[in-house]
Amino acid sequence: MKKVLTLLLLVIAFTHTTTKAQCPPGAFAYQSLYPQCTSGCGVLLLGWPEGVLVNIYGGTPLAIITSTTISGTLGGGGTGDAFTCVPCNTPLVYASATPGAAGGCVIATIGIVPVKITSFSAASSGAGNSIVKWSTSLETGVVKYTVQKSENGRDYRDITTINGTQLPLNNNYTFNDHNSRSISNFYKIKVVEISGNIFYSETVLVKTDKSFGFSVYPNPAENEFKLTLPAKFLPAIVEIINAQGKLIYTEKISQATSTFNKSLPKGIYAVKVTGSDNATVTQRLIKN
Repeated sequence: MKKVLTLLLLVIAFTHTTTKAQCPPGAFAYQSLYPQCTSGCGVLLLGWPEGVLVNIYGGTPLAIITSTTISGTLGGGGTGDAFTCVPCNTPLVYASATPGAAGGCVIATIGIVPVKITSFSAASSGAGNSIVKWSTSLETGVVKYTVQKSENGRDYRDITTINGTQLPLNNNYTFNDHNSRSISNFYKIKVVEISGNIFYSETVLVKTDKSFGFSVYPNPAENEFKLTLPAKFLPAIVEIINAQGKLIYTEKISQATSTFNKSLPKGIYAVKVTGSDNATVTQRLIKN
């Protein structure tokens, strides 16, 4: 690989004598898979001087594949980032007219997949408060985390947005929700990267002390599943809601443990139980 990169830089020197391959000190780039690019690949340019035009070279003979402008105002003195789509599996060279830039910057293979959520949890801390925690790795670019919340497991709203630290190692985040007085509070994290790529964490459920709670098992379920809840909350109404939010089954139960052998297509469902005290709790059911 080292010989390949050396030969590539020699080709640049002899075939494009008027163009100097540059990466400003402290700036870097890496190539990643992104669904919004027709080619399937894109590149993040990170830490370049604000407002400069960066030409991206590739192919044989070497030619400009695309160009992109770094965010910010030219001459502003700061640094910015940019994202652009590029061909996959192509050695790339980045060049700009930035004064004082030195050295070459070559990406020879597809590299790191962007930010990863390594853990996510939420728990009640009493008095209507919930603590939401998550950890991440591979934060090599600008990323924003939006905490979303729902009381029914279907309708989510944004409650806060936190900017990432942009450190590639493990990063830990905490958010205190001081308005979690509902019996059930569902949380998930919406992740937005500089490229525009969006993905979501898993969903976690926090129940207050007022929640009667119930169990659904086995979960995931192959065929039938059972539902158990305390007898003092009987009779209760059980509703099964599909991923599109449509109510597909309802039943009134009067036993602490009930068996359901309803034929359900594979997918994710919400099992909603309304107890005799009119309190409602929802849990997720996975049908294999």
